[in-house]
Amino acid sequence: MIYGGHVDLRTFIAALSLAVLLGSAPASAAEGQDVLIQTVHPGQSIQAAVDRAASNGWIFILPGVYHETADTTNGLTISAPVHLVGVSTSKSRVVLENAGSQHNGIVVVPAARAACMSCHTSLAPPFPLLPGVDAVSSPARGPMIAGFSISGITIRAFNNNGLFTEHVDGFSIVDVESVDNQNYGIFPTQSKDGVISHSRATGSGDTGIWVETSQNVLVSDSLVENNVVGFEVSNSDNILFEHNESRNNTVGVGMFLLPGLFATHAGSERITIQNNSIHDNNRVNDAPPNTILGFLPSGTGVLAFGVDYSHITSNDIANNNTTGIAVVDVCVAFAGTSFDCSTDPDATPQFLADQDATNNSIARNVLHHNGTNPPPGPFAFAAGDLSLLSFGSGNCFNGNVYTTSFSISGSLPTCR
Repeated sequence: MIYGGHVDLRTFIAALSLAVLLGSAPASAAEGQDVLIQTVHPGQSIQAAVDRAASNGWIFILPGVYHETADTTNGLTISAPVHLVGVSTSKSRVVLENAGSQHNGIVVVPAARAACMSCHTSLAPPFPLLPGVDAVSSPARGPMIAGFSISGITIRAFNNNGLFTEHVDGFSIVDVESVDNQNYGIFPTQSKDGVISHSRATGSGDTGIWVETSQNVLVSDSLVENNVVGFEVSNSDNILFEHNESRNNTVGVGMFLLPGLFATHAGSERITIQNNSIHDNNRVNDAPPNTILGFLPSGTGVLAFGVDYSHITSNDIANNNTTGIAVVDVCVAFAGTSFDCSTDPDATPQFLADQDATNNSIARNVLHHNGTNPPPGPFAFAAGDLSLLSFGSGNCFNGNVYTTSFSISGSLPTCR
């Protein structure tokens, strides 16, 4: 499997070496279009450099706090392949900060999709559309953006989202911090062949790092803390999370099949969660009531509902008050809520045929002190290190170190 296939480290090193040798063109001195290498200094505009950049051009940004004012909706809007390199150090970072009331920090989308507020009344979930606009009549996405990379940048205090990509083929997000962006921190959607590594997301009222309706994405060596959901993957295939830490969230890791996304991406399969530290995810759930997130129990380590052919293996999972790992059918999870499968219009016959969790392997995890203090709620009875609330076939457990468990069928099935 290839992740981030359009981002080549050798190309980066060559570009950096060239920038050092040539001194690079300062953004204020670069003229015209199709500029291959630029340097942005504090007080200059990163967006202006993006607009001048050649396809697959390199923009080196020197440390400082940047406020981009060209667009009242997005801090930066990118609609072509480009590489942003924040020349951050341990003492001084490149920070992109909300210039006033902007919704998004950095948006990487095809040009036809850049004017977000021409379709939506709000860029907070569930992204309601303007009257007369529907998913069919909203602007077409056009060709995928073939390659994007960003590194060494902190994105701070935007009203909705930190870094958002849509319809990108080949992306690399390295050493990116999302701090106090209100909904999502780092959020690739409808994208493929990407890497998120050595990054951090904190202070999101929804999800810190969310991979949604995407394929072939690696998330590694990253930290999520103080979010409602730390890491989330929804309606996506071939996703790998490894060597990450999730702490002090409401839910450490969410692996979801969501009915509202099923028309965009049917299924959520082949997701691997391995070699991660997932602990102390007991943050109070302050997501808006009557939303999917609002129903999730605080104190959850890994919550997998509706996913298939996935693996949760070799993780260290500790001190989550409700459960260490829970495998749940979607219709079991939503029973009695406003998303009950019997009344939810998004629960189509095709979705209902796929909503149970099947053929998932939970193996060689070390679980301790989970499920010891669940908050009151409909699933408190299932608290424990391991919880199985699925009628789906093929789910199995093998070689885990744990103390307590619950299974809707009476015992945890072993892997053959």
